[in-house]
Amino acid sequence: MNAYQLYDAAFDTANDYAENTIAYVKQYAEGALDTHVSDAVAQKIVDARIDYLKATESNGEGQNNLWHIVQKPLEQIEL
Repeated sequence: MNAYQLYDAAFDTANDYAENTIAYVKQYAEGALDTHVSDAVAQKIVDARIDYLKATESNGEGQNNLWHIVQKPLEQIEL
């Protein structure tokens, strides 16, 4: 599993009201996926989420932003 897969599960449409916090990402990983995530990796996931939302609000390019800001960088982080 990589960090993007965790991001995708934690912030899918069923979790629209999920908090953009390290605590939420770690709790989701441990509870739903039985996976431990370090604070540093959780922070990268949260930062990607926040940057993605800001960029998409600014330019409206959701899919492009998702690829460049979230998917591509987080896929490189193995959990």
